[in-house]
Amino acid sequence: MRPYFSGQNKRDTLFFLTHDYYLSKAFTLAQRIDCAVAHYSFEGQNYGPIYHRSVYQSPQGLALWHRVVDGTRYTITLCATEDNRYEGDLSVLCFVNETRVCRVSFSYVNGSLFGLQSEYTMFVTRSQTDRNPELQRFRDSFKQNSPAYFCLASVCGIAMANGMRAISMVKDEAQIAYEERYAQGFRNSYSALWEAFGAQEMVDRRAYKMSIPPKLNPLSIVKHKNRALARRQNWLEIALSARQAMLEDRTSWAPPPIDAEALALLPPAH
Repeated sequence: MRPYFSGQNKRDTLFFLTHDYYLSKAFTLAQRIDCAVAHYSFEGQNYGPIYHRSVYQSPQGLALWHRVVDGTRYTITLCATEDNRYEGDLSVLCFVNETRVCRVSFSYVNGSLFGLQSEYTMFVTRSQTDRNPELQRFRDSFKQNSPAYFCLASVCGIAMANGMRAISMVKDEAQIAYEERYAQGFRNSYSALWEAFGAQEMVDRRAYKMSIPPKLNPLSIVKHKNRALARRQNWLEIALSARQAMLEDRTSWAPPPIDAEALALLPPAH
């Protein structure tokens, strides 16, 4: 299926060639081409017309999760990245009512890029929180949490729907917008965020590997157990909702069912 492009990419369908970088500063030209081919091949092989219309043509995107709290609607959707697609072909977006508060972008790539098994995986390449009044409203509704955590939980659900046991994530210094003068900010938005979800750095690959489900610290060693439990309850709900939404128009083989491993998102306190 030919991908639908909007905005700048409608004029430049070869953005992965014409831009200085695509997905990672570490990729060669040949790797960039392979990534673009892999991404659209994967979607074409695994998802049908309802998915493609929702993700590439609908302004609303594909709904992954929603909840209403005290009259405020919180929504997470999946859509084709509408601005800088070279930072990730797909974006998981978190909204408070109609206002976006966070974006996490990714593409489907071949794991061999990172010295892993030669099979499709997700490569998370962008994490961006919007600073606006709705961000504070989110924080008031979901204590000790952040929109980036919610978006990453959705990413986990998408990986589960695809039967992936691990995904890759860009290291801060390899993110294509990285500038040394903002090093600490990039560190917090990328590598530190991945590490909070149990991701491990892949030496010499300028990337991280995260298990699916994530390997979080046992609640028994967490200082504030009740807060951690509440966070993980939200993450599990979001991950399972995203997984179900992705499975509804999947056209290829059925991924293995979620078993007890999925509850690693919400391990017992003892």
